[in-house]
Amino acid sequence: MKKITALFLSLMLILGAMSAMAAGVKIGIITPDADHGFTGESVAHARAEAEAMKAAGIIDDYMMAVGNEAAKQIQGLDEVMAWGPDAIVLWPMEGDQLRNAAQGVIDEKVPLVIYDRLIENFDGMAAEIMGDNESIGNMMGEYLLNFFADDLKAGKEITYLLFIGDSSTVSKQRTQGMLDILDASEYKDQFTLLQDGFQTDWSNAKSKDFMENWLTTADDKVVAELDLIVTHDDEIVDGIMTVIRDDEALKDLRLITSVGGRRETLATFDVVTKPELVTYFFSPSMVREAIRLGVAAAKGEQYANEDIKGQLFLIPTIEIDKSTVEDYRVSQDYVDRYSIAD
Repeated sequence: MKKITALFLSLMLILGAMSAMAAGVKIGIITPDADHGFTGESVAHARAEAEAMKAAGIIDDYMMAVGNEAAKQIQGLDEVMAWGPDAIVLWPMEGDQLRNAAQGVIDEKVPLVIYDRLIENFDGMAAEIMGDNESIGNMMGEYLLNFFADDLKAGKEITYLLFIGDSSTVSKQRTQGMLDILDASEYKDQFTLLQDGFQTDWSNAKSKDFMENWLTTADDKVVAELDLIVTHDDEIVDGIMTVIRDDEALKDLRLITSVGGRRETLATFDVVTKPELVTYFFSPSMVREAIRLGVAAAKGEQYANEDIKGQLFLIPTIEIDKSTVEDYRVSQDYVDRYSIAD
């Protein structure tokens, strides 16, 4: 009888251990709300990754909440917390306004992974993950010094317009990364920003309006001598190009910089030889890495061969211009970006 009881208990322990091993985790995912553009693609990739993990038995379930305003994201966080997640991935629209709600997640001992837009001067989360915006800016600065090398050596002033995304850490890092390189060069005084950056809120339409207004209000000589347009996103470029594509007044405009690697934007520059485009890979599919990091945090596992201990993980970029665009179009990065249905 004792042997049977011991065998029964052993069997129960084994089954319990197997059940624990088979059980996945519950992941909460908070994102901005969109059904098109970069954010829309990102939300679709997030859902596709969570569904794939659920189908594979990596997680038991997931719950998504979306919102383009802090209040809606806070409400979503509350609902997800009530559901009982083992970890939360948060893509905050407005970091400062999400600070208290994010702290509430930490206080409840739920691992929190913050994606893309950081909450500045914030501690206690499991980890942060984002595209390497500072490196994007650095690479952009280096590209400008090389692209305009002959002009700079000849003492020419390079005038430019700046179209930022928004007031988030993303835009700050991309802009400052570029300026760090330019300001450290011997040519720093030859780059002239013609006016404060236009805050586009990542909008194609706003970018178009800003460009139209500048062309109609700026002095003709200033317009004719514009050398460069710096932007933070391919969709911003799309808006600008609808205005300037056939504008003969922009006689000196030679280059537009961007971020994305978006196929529609690249297609425009297949047929437009001036200005040229340089863009930096930043894909909606990057959100999949945030979810993988969140799952690893929930399970107490490593991510990218590192223990998860509050650090920032940076997703690398690649530079895409007319000399590298065809290699990019056959790369795994491109395949991954367009791996879900349009």
